[in-house]
Amino acid sequence: MAEHMDKNQGATPEQAELLHHFSHDLRNRLAAIQQVLSQLSSTPAEEQAELIGFAEQQYFKAMRSTEDLLDGFHVERGVGALSLSNVDLTELLRASIDLMQHRFTRKGQTLHIDAGSSLTIKADKHWLNELITVLLSNASKFGTPGGVIRIRLSNEDNAAVLTVQDDGAGLDAEDLERIFVRYAWLKSRSTAGEAQGRGNLARAKQWAEAHGGVLQARSAGPDKGSTFELRLPIAH
Repeated sequence: MAEHMDKNQGATPEQAELLHHFSHDLRNRLAAIQQVLSQLSSTPAEEQAELIGFAEQQYFKAMRSTEDLLDGFHVERGVGALSLSNVDLTELLRASIDLMQHRFTRKGQTLHIDAGSSLTIKADKHWLNELITVLLSNASKFGTPGGVIRIRLSNEDNAAVLTVQDDGAGLDAEDLERIFVRYAWLKSRSTAGEAQGRGNLARAKQWAEAHGGVLQARSAGPDKGSTFELRLPIAH
């Protein structure tokens, strides 16, 4: 009986194939990262950034492979139960901006903020704060040093609409299609040597949808900046 149960609990042929490809891919990418680490100390400083970028790319591709494996095994990766309460989105936004001001200051970025009266929404304050932080961090990372980041919060047709616009790296059509894919490696690059990946945006979209909202991205193309728009239902 025990033997029969063990067989029933084993991977299907399709899943076994997924595991085989995943393990092969993971070993190759870990080996590449280990090779970078072994060479880094002996590499001239002007060439280190290229090595680090290659290692980071291998990390993101390994994480993308992990996501594909989890999808193959139909593993759910939701945010779990939300702890909902009435949240003043305007107040939360301003608090998040204050906490990140040092980052904008370090890159010499100016904020243009248009956020009027309070907007109350039903939300999990923790995850909503995480979502806002991701949008602000992304704008700073990919915005131009010394540039302008525009933040607007408004009430449109009974929806709280938050837009965060930068003037930096921008996104081409292919990157726009993958911007919310977990650990997708995009062509756009940060503007001051920060980590390249935009993995947190996939989670931000998931958090938005868990609140009954929508998160979208727009860009006119490379080097023409990006705009992220978050829409959340207003509490009644």
